[in-house]
Amino acid sequence: MDSVDVFVIGGGGTGSEIAFSLARSSGLSVALAERDKLGGECNHYGCVPTKVMLRSAKIAKLARDGERFGLRIPDVSVDFPAVRQRIRDVITAQSGDGATPFERLGVRVFLQEARLVGEHRVELADGSVIEAGKVVLATGTEAAVPPIAGIEDGPFWTNREAIWEPAAPPRSLAVIGTGAVGIEFAQIYARFGAHVTALEVLPHVLPQEDEEAAASILPALEAEGISMRSGVRIEGARHDGTAWSLAIEGDAPVIADELLVATGRRPVFGPHDLAAAGIELDDGGNPVLSETLRTRNPDVWVAGDATGDLLFTHVGSYEAELVVKDVLGHPEARDYRVVPRVTFCDPEVASVGLTEQQARDDGRDVITSVMRFDDNERAHIDGSTHGLVKVVADRGTGELLGGHIVGEEAGALIHEIVVLMAARTPATAVHRAIHAYPTLSESVKGALLGIHEQVG
Repeated sequence: MDSVDVFVIGGGGTGSEIAFSLARSSGLSVALAERDKLGGECNHYGCVPTKVMLRSAKIAKLARDGERFGLRIPDVSVDFPAVRQRIRDVITAQSGDGATPFERLGVRVFLQEARLVGEHRVELADGSVIEAGKVVLATGTEAAVPPIAGIEDGPFWTNREAIWEPAAPPRSLAVIGTGAVGIEFAQIYARFGAHVTALEVLPHVLPQEDEEAAASILPALEAEGISMRSGVRIEGARHDGTAWSLAIEGDAPVIADELLVATGRRPVFGPHDLAAAGIELDDGGNPVLSETLRTRNPDVWVAGDATGDLLFTHVGSYEAELVVKDVLGHPEARDYRVVPRVTFCDPEVASVGLTEQQARDDGRDVITSVMRFDDNERAHIDGSTHGLVKVVADRGTGELLGGHIVGEEAGALIHEIVVLMAARTPATAVHRAIHAYPTLSESVKGALLGIHEQVG
């Protein structure tokens, strides 16, 4: 029987990094299998294409808003096929070499489905079987569809269809779920000309974010004509062959040409015989893992989105490093204390650590400080004053427990707080640091100063 030292199943960002790193840094024989496209969900159906679309949508918005900046641009139209072609061009620039970089390092690449059918046995779609000393499942996730009557009966969109299916932007779009995916697509299609209604069952939009921070983005989204509705109950959905109708408890139905379902994701383990492989799932359908991402089978790891936790590409890269270290005999326990997350709408929403409520629920004696971008001169210069910087800290020590930024370039600004939290440096130690004028970073300094004044 054919054999290999390490077999990585899943050629997305996490699996690719594991296979590439092991092949480059060890003498182990490595195989990599991907049933769709190397680069995975993020590169082809998620992060990369949505950010390309967001960039086009932002430029369209700026062009339409030119008169506010003393510029007259008479007509702005969206060439949707050209936007989609740019998506293809960006993807090709990043992953156009396909399997070649892996094969140069000696990785055996199988562009077909691979099934884990035993503790060390992998079966390929072509019928061949490979014995693997160690296996890594980096099989990603799929869109989770909520149990709303009628949704499965019609042609709803997930993130994949929202990128690749329409020939042109729809006249109207309903979005179920206002996490990062839902908010980003809501704004993309609103700026491409659609009338958008975004629905959230939980009390506030961006439900994973600090409530005060999430509330600060609402005026910006609503100013673009996006109807943001939280705390709603969708009783049912119906597609009549042309449009969708969503029945809302206690309110008029929402009618839209297209429906995007953005209510979360779940790990993909369908093809694998988990019981035979010695892998256990918890009650939520996520794999039971050790601190080094090993399953109950010590020779099988799960990493990336397939863990079902912290579904971010940068977390997948971090976990790839952990798996490589563990495979090579240098185990390191995972630590998710400081993980930034960004919703790339406009203005951006970025955060790290605990929300104010989470910190209080954790029993901490909490202080907070908020600086609004309406008080920042650079924000007025740029014409984008929505949002705020909010920091959460321990009252006794001034140590930062969380940071939340809504505003232009929030995804970059959050990393000043990320570094402080990673180093466990109290706000009181850095509030005097000189920040360049005029920059948005001055608002970060102002928020840190607010913590210093409460501690000191």
